Amino acid sequence: MAQRLAGSSSQYLRQHSHQLVDWFPYGDEAFEQARLRDVPVMLSIGYAACHWCHVMSHESFDDPEIAALLNENFVAIKVDREEHPLVDDTYMLATQALTGAGGWPMTIFALPDGRTVHAGTYYPKTPRGKTPSFRQVLNAVHEAWETKRDSLEEQAQMLAAHLAELGSRQSSLLSLQSQQPAEQAFGAALDRWVAATKPEGGFTPAPKFPPTWALKTLWRAVVTTPDRAAEAFAAAATHLEAMFLGGLQDHVDGGFARYCVDENWSVPHFEKMLYDNAGLLSLAARTSVLAAEFARKSEGEIAQRAQNLAWLAQRSAQGIIDFLNEELLTASSAAPAFAASLDADSSRDGRQIEGAYYTFSREEIALVTDPLIQRLPKGLLRFAPVAEDPQNFCFSLLRVPETNEIGVLHELRDAMRTLRRSRIMPVRDEKVIAGWNGLAIEALSEAALLLDQPEALALAEKAATSVWTMQWDENAGRLARVSFANRAEHGNEGTLQDYAALALGFLALGQASGHKQWAERASRLLGRAADFVDPETGVPRDAVQADARIAAQRSNIAAVTVLDDALPASGALYAKALAMHALQSMAAGDYTEADAADLESARVLSAHALALASDAPTQVATALEVQCIVSSPVQYLALSQWDSAEAKRVRSVALSLGLNVRHDPSLPGAAQTVQIQPCREELCQMPVAGMDGLFSLFASGKGA
Repeated sequence: MAQRLAGSSSQYLRQHSHQLVDWFPYGDEAFEQARLRDVPVMLSIGYAACHWCHVMSHESFDDPEIAALLNENFVAIKVDREEHPLVDDTYMLATQALTGAGGWPMTIFALPDGRTVHAGTYYPKTPRGKTPSFRQVLNAVHEAWETKRDSLEEQAQMLAAHLAELGSRQSSLLSLQSQQPAEQAFGAALDRWVAATKPEGGFTPAPKFPPTWALKTLWRAVVTTPDRAAEAFAAAATHLEAMFLGGLQDHVDGGFARYCVDENWSVPHFEKMLYDNAGLLSLAARTSVLAAEFARKSEGEIAQRAQNLAWLAQRSAQGIIDFLNEELLTASSAAPAFAASLDADSSRDGRQIEGAYYTFSREEIALVTDPLIQRLPKGLLRFAPVAEDPQNFCFSLLRVPETNEIGVLHELRDAMRTLRRSRIMPVRDEKVIAGWNGLAIEALSEAALLLDQPEALALAEKAATSVWTMQWDENAGRLARVSFANRAEHGNEGTLQDYAALALGFLALGQASGHKQWAERASRLLGRAADFVDPETGVPRDAVQADARIAAQRSNIAAVTVLDDALPASGALYAKALAMHALQSMAAGDYTEADAADLESARVLSAHALALASDAPTQVATALEVQCIVSSPVQYLALSQWDSAEAKRVRSVALSLGLNVRHDPSLPGAAQTVQIQPCREELCQMPVAGMDGLFSLFASGKGA
């Protein structure tokens, strides 16, 4: 029975192991059972930190009568979308095609070969408006299976053909060509980003998701496009101030939630995901450096705004580092790495309530504020009401604190933290996902250099060593996507996203630590990642080979992730990893024909961004960043100094723009000023002097 789930690597599956539903994990056995019993399959797809997954579990899957209906008429499969992203993506396409919307929990009814006949998301225990109850849906699908089997088969085939057409269209996006240079495409993307920036931050109405990958690319304009730096900074600052001040950030314990539910970024959806915090750490570290540089070049209110943003970014970055170390680092003594997420729900008065750990009642607010009431600044604090949890409030900031206000703000935070420690923590999903850890390793390595944070480097090395030791199969040359409790699921190979993100993490760690083993390990990951590129079409597939059910649902059209979403597109990540590997070799003086081929592959794999930059810049932001890096007249710098204050500033700006840097003390020039020699491939130009010289490269169009 459900004990099949009890030893799963997935917290989400283990949460269902007590139920009377005869759950199967995703795999051959479940679908074979459906074929032998001649019944349809019901797949319930979700993840451990999903609030509505918990609601449906309690309402329906805990119900003995519904369990009996499922066991009698279906084979029930529980799928963790984070363990099986290709399964999730495939059935999400089917759900969106049938209903026009998607989300989790996702409820799929399929033939024993995996093709969908009916799909939806959350179904309530009793009917709500036009939404039927889960029991009604079960009975309707069972009746159709018994009386209208032929029409179900016909519908399943039509849907599979439709998904094949969608898949072909997605793949064709990667073949789009444009003659405009990267600089021009980037300018078109900047036009769209500036125009789409809402006054309250974000590009869209509520819910407000952080446009992390777009903002990382947008920052390039502040440095490399002097004539548009002011408008680019204003747009970036509008987004970032909302994110760093508002409820998206946990101002008590650090780290960021998935998104905010309201227009003004005051109340989050409280789950905390590793990949969000990894991307936001990289963005915050980059922002801290580039906003400080912009402040130096500006005057008046703009300079003050930039200084404030740099401070906010550094504070947010430190909060994420603390969160990763204190709340997501697994307790394994053998192989500590980063867990996947913290749940949105936690216990209050014996009930599971979304955000219960994070919010404060009026009485609790009075308890922590009354002792400080005479010193609390006016107009600084915001306690926003949580609509789904009346009489409870989410804490955030309305503005940047003044220097003399920071001390009392720390006292308030400490009091809130003490109050939280008396509560039951949200459940942590302990599984270790290779690619998500790769993004965190990359971000921590960047933060170590940009913010001079040795503890971030130590944390990155710890996680990198664990993931490599636990999840890389030396004999097979394969990477397991997931491990749990010091055991890797080697039967579930990583996706292209896992290989590319972990390679990027290792390359960044090698750069920060100076240890060559990480670049060597990145090379091995990229060697296997090359197998994900279709040899006939040159299209990067999410998996080397999909399983039989996914192939049937997609009519044998390979799954390809083209556009950035919550995570960067897998092909764009792979292109970036190839480019950074080649550029590191270039800067080290080890540039080979193979590196040149990798750089060309990176250019080809990201070229679609040039065609889509003006229409969908946020969706191709990572690929556009790759195009800017590979087409730049300058790809690495040689510095006459290394540890002087000015040399460190140059190195920080360069790293923020994807430029590699090497030390060359033989460069001529005044000893007082760092000499900077711009280079591309094996050709170097005349040196320029100091930060002013570096920015003059950008102003002349010869920089990044």
